[in-house]
Amino acid sequence: MKHLTHFFRVMSQRQDLALVLVLVLTIGMLIMPLPAAFADVLIGCNLSLSVLLLMVAVYLRSPLDLTALPGMILVSTVFRLALEVTVTRLILTTADAGAIVETFGEFVIGGNIVVGLVVFAIVTTVQFIVVTKGTERVAEVGARFTLDAMPGKQMSIDSDLRSGDIDAIEARRRRTELASESALHGAMDGALKFVKGDAIAGLIIIVVNLVGGIGIGVAQHGMAIGQAMQTYTLLTVGDALISQIPALLLSITAAVVVTRVGGHGMDLGRDMATQLTANSSALRVASVVLLAMGLIPGFPKPVFLILAAIFFCGSRPDWKSLTNRVFRRSAQTHPGEQDDIFSTASPAGQTDTTLQENFTPLMAITLSQKLSAILDQARLSRLLARASMEIGNDLGFQFPPPTLRQRDDSGDLRFSIDLEDVPIEEHELRRDFLLLHDDPVHLDLAGIEGEEGVALLTNDPSLWVPSASEGRLRTAGLGFYDHAGIIAFRFRAALRRHAGRFLGLQETRQIVQRVETQYADLTREATKLVPVQRLAEVLRRLVEEDVSLRNMRLILETLVEWGETENKVPMLAEHVRNALSRQICHRYATNHRAIPAIVLSQATDQFLRQSVRETPAGSFLALEVDASQKLLEAVRERLANAPGKSGAEAETTKPIIVCSVDTRRFIRGFLIRNGFDNPVLSYQDLADEFPVHPIASIGTDVFGGDAVIARQQ
Repeated sequence: MKHLTHFFRVMSQRQDLALVLVLVLTIGMLIMPLPAAFADVLIGCNLSLSVLLLMVAVYLRSPLDLTALPGMILVSTVFRLALEVTVTRLILTTADAGAIVETFGEFVIGGNIVVGLVVFAIVTTVQFIVVTKGTERVAEVGARFTLDAMPGKQMSIDSDLRSGDIDAIEARRRRTELASESALHGAMDGALKFVKGDAIAGLIIIVVNLVGGIGIGVAQHGMAIGQAMQTYTLLTVGDALISQIPALLLSITAAVVVTRVGGHGMDLGRDMATQLTANSSALRVASVVLLAMGLIPGFPKPVFLILAAIFFCGSRPDWKSLTNRVFRRSAQTHPGEQDDIFSTASPAGQTDTTLQENFTPLMAITLSQKLSAILDQARLSRLLARASMEIGNDLGFQFPPPTLRQRDDSGDLRFSIDLEDVPIEEHELRRDFLLLHDDPVHLDLAGIEGEEGVALLTNDPSLWVPSASEGRLRTAGLGFYDHAGIIAFRFRAALRRHAGRFLGLQETRQIVQRVETQYADLTREATKLVPVQRLAEVLRRLVEEDVSLRNMRLILETLVEWGETENKVPMLAEHVRNALSRQICHRYATNHRAIPAIVLSQATDQFLRQSVRETPAGSFLALEVDASQKLLEAVRERLANAPGKSGAEAETTKPIIVCSVDTRRFIRGFLIRNGFDNPVLSYQDLADEFPVHPIASIGTDVFGGDAVIARQQ
């Protein structure tokens, strides 16, 4: 006993000796005959190792935690083939392969040769055609994709290291992990060829055992042909099953490892359970399908009813919400009780929502209690998310979807759009009415009556149409918005108008990191000349004037060109606008590539230039009250007389205002403060391929002549 304890202590300290012992034993099995009792021990070890590998694969948190699996597959396969040789030698020489093989031949297959052959054929088919073939293909594709993705992943690690997101130790760890991942997929691709060859060898061995065993039993042992077939067939099938079952377990182990995607630090069972139960809608639909299957005549109803109940309870239904829906539906059938239900249910829901907001949302939609009760909020959320995505795709960076909130008041159907918890606009809707989004003339031609209201879509008064006329509006092909559509339209306009507030330092870093994957050298040079803080200010100024950031390559090239000589952020933004002149002009051009414009004369430019005041806090336009009012009246008059479409299509033909580059931003700020959102372009912003069509001009005569100019100077 003392010697045995010492042996195990040495083996625990020298794990390499265990592998050496297995390899030496494998060679010995190929050369020397072994007794049947020792063969049982080796068969048990083979089964134990296969079960252990399968359990380790199931509880893996990452495939890289078992990088020794290809070597294990090789050793296990060679050991099993050597064991096959030993068992085959015992079958052919003594007709006794040990208790385990005999048990598999008699107990597992019930002593029936046909059943044994069928079971062996099924196990071999599942292993060879299904598991091994699929695993081999997955490993091959995984190895190819991993090798193809290595340069990009290496560049990503280098980029994170340069930007300071990770240190050198973390970068080294990631590179080591990447190399291990690549080596693992490549080794698994080759190791699975051993499993495939093992399955083919098993088929050959069963034929040799059957033919050779029957021949030896009849010729040498004097058995009758029937007895020889019964004895050697049972032993051969038992040997085949006892070798193919561990091989199948090893194939499943390899399949579990190579098909593992992600894992997120969880084992396979927990990962599968989390993902299968993540979508409650899928579980509820599955429960309904099972319930329907249980109603099929002849099917065992208790089985399907129990499974349907398990699936439904697994979806974690909100019993309180279901109860409220039932009571709300009953309240709709009894209108006199409806107000009481909403007055008790809504404030609680509103309070819970408010308590869950830990930070001020950038943009929020606040609904009145009555509007929230009748509004399809799921559809509204989809419309708002689509608007955020479309504007984000247009401007070149992503916007977060707005937060939906409910206001505890007893007002009408009102909603407000809040920017950083401050309302920027508030509107009131009409119950059972739709808002026309078309030319009012078309409504008159269709013979549909409408009611005028305050402007919502354009600067013109809105036209409200009763909801009962929705079918007639669709038949006439007229555009209209319901309540959710109106809120989404106003949100889209507010989001574009205040888009600059969503572009900060963090969003700028994300844009830079995204561009760096394609233009690493350009990004590195640009951020060296223009720090991220200045770059964020330049991009914010562009977005505030509806200039897209999609062409970041040209923006960074311009910053590299001017970043060293130009220190003022506003002028840097003007240089970028000059580089983006084609994109800017394309945005405001008509279908004929012409740009309608109101042009400021040189004298007016000079007058406004002299009105700019420089202070330590920055530059601003300082016009006298009289001159300011006259300039506003002149702009308002020329815009009112500008040719173009009206109504819902007015935004597409909005004329621009052209001036010099050094006064452009001051005129833009002046117009925005006074309610004009027309684009203001400098002469440098105009591209040659987009001709400008002057529709009006603003001269110094609008200021009352030379007296006003002299007084301003």
